[in-house]
Parts: sequence; C-alpha cells; structure tokens
Amino acid sequence: MAWVLLIIAAALTVATLVIVLGLRWSILLILAVVLVSIVGLIWYAEVGVEEKSDLIPVAAVQLINTKMTPAYGGSYELKARVKNTAPDRTLTRFALTVIASDCAATEGSVQCEVIGQQSKQIHIVIPPLQARDITDQFVFANMRPKGNLNWDYRVDHTRGK
Repeated sequence: MAWVLLIIAAALTVATLVIVLGLRWSILLILAVVLVSIVGLIWYAEVGVEEKSDLIPVAAVQLINTKMTPAYGGSYELKARVKNTAPDRTLTRFALTVIASDCAATEGSVQCEVIGQQSKQIHIVIPPLQARDITDQFVFANMRPKGNLNWDYRVDHTRGK
C-alpha cells in the first residue's frame, strides 16, 4: 500500500516538473524517480516486512534444556535453548511465563503449590527450523519454598515475520 502511494506521488511530481521545466530536464528527473521507486520497493520487500502476532503457533516454539539457578536479590537466571519449528517464519519475540512451585512429599504423594509467577517478553531472532540459546533474569521476591522448588515454563504468544 505504501509503495503505491509513493509511485502516485512520484508520477504527480514528474508531471508537474515536465510542465514547468520542459522536456529536457524531465527525462533526467523521470530516471531519478524510477530509481528511487525501485530502491524503495526493494527496501519494503526485504526490510520493511512487519512482524505480526501469532504468525508462528505457540506450539512451534520449544524450550529445550531449561535450567534455573539462583542469582542475587531474589532473582533466578534462566538458561535455555529456544527452537523455532515453524518451517517458513522467523521468530522475533515471544512471551514466556515462568512458574515456581513449592513441592512437598506427603504420605506417598507429592503436593505442589504455586509460590511465584513471572512473565517476560523475550526479544530474539530465530530463523525457521533453527535454535538459539537464551539467558535471562526472573525476579521472585519473598519466595521461601519449604519443599523442593519446581519450575514450569509456558510460551504465551509469539511474534514473527
């Protein structure tokens, strides 16, 4: 849509200058406008592609080898490999929710209670069928597990191009 408006504006500019300046300068100007239009179209086709929500299904983003380690001041460091299994779309970011559960064994069963939850936008560029490693900090203030600390990870939505 933007390139159509660019071509119409260029055509009007050329028509006006042909009338005002005469034919000799207008040929040079027409060539310049055509060149600028071609460069603009190439830029729009390659760089100007907008990222859009949910082009990549949430199920196509896989977290592999996730590891949470205590850091400083109630924060935890997440290290993981993120795989984009979409065959034709580049992942540019995704929303990740990390859930901390306190799990205690009681009489032959394990009872877990959620004691912390944080969501974060992860900005990353992962081409189709490739993976990248991430490291990020998540803060869980005043979290004091009484049993074993268990982590769950959920991808909530994606953005891609």
